[in-house]
Amino acid sequence: NTMEISADYVTAIPEELTLYSSAFVCLGVYSTNHVLSSTEGQQLAEFLEAGGMLYMEGGDTWYYDDPTDVHEMFGINGISDGSGDLGTINGMVGTFTEGMTFNYGGENNWIDQIEPTGDAELILENQSPNYGTAVALDAGTYKTIGASHEFGGLGGGEATQEEIITEYLSYFEVISNTVAANF
Repeated sequence: NTMEISADYVTAIPEELTLYSSAFVCLGVYSTNHVLSSTEGQQLAEFLEAGGMLYMEGGDTWYYDDPTDVHEMFGINGISDGSGDLGTINGMVGTFTEGMTFNYGGENNWIDQIEPTGDAELILENQSPNYGTAVALDAGTYKTIGASHEFGGLGGGEATQEEIITEYLSYFEVISNTVAANF
């Protein structure tokens, strides 16, 4: 709203998801999380296959929960069920999160530890113990960002939620984050 971008907040996947260019799915953290059903996973996979852009976060969705059709489209390997040890989350050098640091203050139970596969790249990691918490993938016809932490838990540090959502929206081509010179 602050950025004056039109958005709808819903608690279920819309029937006409392809009316949207991007979607942000927040599955939560144990014990108040939602486990993606196979039907929901198929709907989200079809959205990506149609050229959509998808952000999906969940503390258990990458390692602990059973994968759905959409999970394989993120280029994420869940390496551990993790624990409640998120603290400082850092952006990765050479990515659109470079130089960003957050003090994590969100739900913090059984946070999946993740790593990129294929052409995906790690964009955020927990400082100590060190493990991946967010991965981005540009698959050519669609883009994804998958996270095991809550976006709402990112705060403090040397970056703001507004800065990182600006980068996410720019990556998804919802907004332009470039400066144009006109001589």
